[in-house]
Amino acid sequence: MKVVSRKKVFDHGHGLPPGQLVRVDAERAASQPTIRILAYNETDFLEIEAATVEQVSEQLGKWPVCWIHVCGVSDDKLIRQLSDMLSIHPLAQEDILSTNTRPKFEEYGRDLFVVTKTAIVNRDAREIMIEQVAFYATDRALLSVQESESTFFQPVMNRVREASARLRARGTGYLLFALMDVKADNILSILDMIETDIVEVEEDLLTGDEDFTIDTIYQHKRTVLAIMRFVMPMRDNAHRLEIIDHPLVQDQDRYFFRDLADNARRAADRLEHARLILQNMQEYYHLIEEHRNNHVMKVLTIIATLFLPLTFIAGVYGMNFDHEVSPWNMPELYMRYGYPACLLFMATFFFAMLAWFRKMKWL
Repeated sequence: MKVVSRKKVFDHGHGLPPGQLVRVDAERAASQPTIRILAYNETDFLEIEAATVEQVSEQLGKWPVCWIHVCGVSDDKLIRQLSDMLSIHPLAQEDILSTNTRPKFEEYGRDLFVVTKTAIVNRDAREIMIEQVAFYATDRALLSVQESESTFFQPVMNRVREASARLRARGTGYLLFALMDVKADNILSILDMIETDIVEVEEDLLTGDEDFTIDTIYQHKRTVLAIMRFVMPMRDNAHRLEIIDHPLVQDQDRYFFRDLADNARRAADRLEHARLILQNMQEYYHLIEEHRNNHVMKVLTIIATLFLPLTFIAGVYGMNFDHEVSPWNMPELYMRYGYPACLLFMATFFFAMLAWFRKMKWL
């Protein structure tokens, strides 16, 4: 699994007033966002695809809960119209449109604003795409803005369609929990895949697979660190929702937010554990490589040590001084058995040193 980045549509303009953004991706900006409205009470619900903001405005106030789900952030005018309709603060609008916003949780009076990141998995390409999801909850409406057209929140939509679902009997606070809980479950399922990959990498490392490289560890480590960058803030945000005293978080829903915080902490702990395992694998790989290099250097050093005296003897005999000039000029060159005696001496010296190395356990 590897993480691939998604290009951002808007960016903060340098020197511009707070809340004003600059479009930086014309290709994605050309795609039109979609608006889905799911409004419901205990006995009935409405689901429509809204083409204009006016259609959204017509449903506000008619239902106890109105969920406005927007896929795509390329149309800043549309997002601002929806935000103005719900009286969303300009700084919150800026965070919704800017897809590189750090995950956060804020209170705006009686409203709650949560910016999170989620992971979309492409199983065929073995890729994970990180994208932003923003939630703005009021007493009767919840606006969710997602970057892509993925059916990430389809399970929650299916529960809205069920008349017997607990979701239909509760307010926007519980809907916020349901959406964040789906996101947490998705992260936990992705962690299952990552941990399975890490186990396979660990087995390849321990069995000495010839195709194994350090790049495999680094790739998984980058994936874990990329997910940790938004899971850690998600854990903090879930904890704040667990203990917050706010009208949208009713007492009967606190148990659910407590479970959400527990899942977020569990995801963070598993990511930290995966990071430590990858770090240990990286250190182990370097130790193996260092041991292998040391073994090679030891063998080469022993070979050089064995042949060094032999090279010295051969070098002395290779000087070829003339015996006729002086009896002291290499008289051994004219011995009858000088050559075989020299070879025998060199072979004896070689095997004696080899035996000594074995006795010293250097081999």
